[in-house]
Amino acid sequence: MATHVFPVLLWRDASGGVTGLLVGDYRNASACGATPQEVLRQLSEALAWRAEHESWSIDPELLEPQLREVKVEVRAQYKDETGHRLIPSPETVTLRVPCVTGKAENGLPVCEVPVLELRFHFHNEAQLKELVRHYVKDHLTGMTPADLALKLPPRNAWLEQVSVREVAGSTRQTPMREREDMQVLFTVADPLLHDRGPSSAAYGRDAQVMTVLRKLTTERVHVLLVGEPGCGKSTIITDAARRMARLTADDESDNSMRTWRCWRGSGARMIAGMKYLGQWEERCEEFIQKLSEIEGVFCAENLLELLRVGGAEANDSVGAFLLPFLQRRELHMIAEASPAEVDACRRLMPGLLDVFQIVHVPAFGDNEARNVLERVAHACATSGRLEFAPGSVTLVHRLFRRFQPCAAFPGPASAFIRKLAERAGRQTLDSRRVDADDVLALFVQQTGLPELLLRDEWPLPFDEVRESLAAQIIGQPAAVEAAARVITGIKAGMTDPGRPQGVMLFCGPTGVGKTALARAMSEFCFGSGTEKERLVRLDMSEYGSWGAAHRLLHAPDGDAAAWIQKLRRQPFSVLLFDEIEKAAAEVYDALLGLLDEGRLTDRFGRVTDFRSAIIVMTSNLGATSRGAMGFGADQVPPAFETAVKKFFRPEFFNRLDAVVTFDSLAQTHVRDIALKELHDLNQREGLAASGLTLSWSEELLATLVRDGYDHRFGARPLQRALERLVVTPLAKWRLENAAQRDATLSISLEDGGTRIQAA
Repeated sequence: MATHVFPVLLWRDASGGVTGLLVGDYRNASACGATPQEVLRQLSEALAWRAEHESWSIDPELLEPQLREVKVEVRAQYKDETGHRLIPSPETVTLRVPCVTGKAENGLPVCEVPVLELRFHFHNEAQLKELVRHYVKDHLTGMTPADLALKLPPRNAWLEQVSVREVAGSTRQTPMREREDMQVLFTVADPLLHDRGPSSAAYGRDAQVMTVLRKLTTERVHVLLVGEPGCGKSTIITDAARRMARLTADDESDNSMRTWRCWRGSGARMIAGMKYLGQWEERCEEFIQKLSEIEGVFCAENLLELLRVGGAEANDSVGAFLLPFLQRRELHMIAEASPAEVDACRRLMPGLLDVFQIVHVPAFGDNEARNVLERVAHACATSGRLEFAPGSVTLVHRLFRRFQPCAAFPGPASAFIRKLAERAGRQTLDSRRVDADDVLALFVQQTGLPELLLRDEWPLPFDEVRESLAAQIIGQPAAVEAAARVITGIKAGMTDPGRPQGVMLFCGPTGVGKTALARAMSEFCFGSGTEKERLVRLDMSEYGSWGAAHRLLHAPDGDAAAWIQKLRRQPFSVLLFDEIEKAAAEVYDALLGLLDEGRLTDRFGRVTDFRSAIIVMTSNLGATSRGAMGFGADQVPPAFETAVKKFFRPEFFNRLDAVVTFDSLAQTHVRDIALKELHDLNQREGLAASGLTLSWSEELLATLVRDGYDHRFGARPLQRALERLVVTPLAKWRLENAAQRDATLSISLEDGGTRIQAA
């Protein structure tokens, strides 16, 4: 039997003990002990257990390992007193990051940063250090000093090795990847039971697992699992594949291939790299023939995707090509789809659905979902030798149920629990515990929601929210109050779970703060995570011509538009439709479902959920009805709501939660806005990183107020005056005095120009 060697990164922790990490394997692959020998023994025992029970998971991922150390300078970021702005630290921290380089199975050079769970390929040895700095900085970007302290790499790490010997009678088939006749399988798909990704049992889905197992083995029919994304369809398939492998364990003629029966792939992989007519069809035929020889099952990641790739129409797609093979039983297949995707498949190609027997995967109720999450947490705690505090799993369930109503259980929530366990597993044995603070910290990081909105025991007075927004939006008390009502409604849990968190139309003259208020709401509600930019802005004047609705919702390649894909990745955002009245009428029809139920469905039946987002639209409707301009509070205020009702059809207007009116700015507001902009300059990196602060003369402030006033354009001329009189001269001074640190820069006007002096 073959023996395999694995690299282990070891270092001494603060308590004097030794911590070890199996390089390249971050799933239950760490150990702690008093001596290096004890740590290596623990890891050897873990690998030995895998060799006997999960032999497919012990392939060496890094050959010819070498330990290197790269110096990386990172800069932490502090939160200001409001808790919403990050200020770069004036000093950088030099980290000595241990890296392990070697070769992957395909022979390509690869680099691992075990303590940060980073892995990347490189081609040029001379660029290795620069690549390490790039990926480490990207991983640590936006972290506060407290967050950065948890990521500090160990000092004086060294590299050891542990070995494992294949167990007699195990199902390990390492030569499979080297066999030429099997290469087409690895090109198109991955062996399901040999995937190194995280997996778990299909808790609470025993009935569905047994149904799938019976249909795959006894009845030998094609199976389609139908359920909402995240309900556990993939886990059911994996669990059924494990049980199918165990059923054939006693069959000596079948034992060598029993764990290689199920192959997961997609239509995109079928056609990847194929340039000529008929090339991908030839690959499909070869794949089907080889899969039939081993009596394998093709596990399609998404049934609808098979109809979207391969040709311009469904009749030219990969799914259409596979249909005859499915009908003749030359290909055995199991696939997944959501109910909306099933409807789309029925429209595009009804015959494809006819060959499948459908197994429905219903959504979990609250008690069932909570029990499943408890079992996932128990499994993570047992394997990672850690503890989940009482109530922590219930808190996870409550947060996902309340703030992510579009997420089906247990998918995202169980992945969240595994992430908590991974974090706790990095700690010493004495502190491996997951409590409510850990749950909230990770949820804040992923969603951007501040802890103030997540903790029910913390009050959030309405006046406090209003004052926070009013500090950024000057001269708009009514608009600020309307935005504060939305935020406090989210905090109180009084928003409709079947709709977006808020649907608001901001009406007013140009340059009075409509877009700025939308940005302030995004920072207050979603600006606490690692991803700071949560405002998705669309200029609706670009969608005023024929075909605007299609261009709004679809990319040129037919996929979803970029802004929809961004909301899919991060649903906790403020979606801003700027100057909505300039869009074509067909756009309003396309947005009805988004504004009402928080859902958009594309032509393939894929649903994008907006129930975790705040929808804001801006408009100038009614602003010119009585000569209103950006400035001039003495004018009669226009009837914005009347103008909106006249412009939009009733079914569109009725989907708005509020029409928020922005007043024309009074001339007295210009000074306050100018002072705010000057104070905000202190937060820019060019000054904050060097410890520089600004002071200014009254003459400069008066000039900004005078030049920044224009009754036609609101406060926008003030930005141009600020750039001309302050920002541009300040940038020039900084380049000429790059070594200046920790000083106050006095800015004044002299002979019609700007004078800057350090004090």
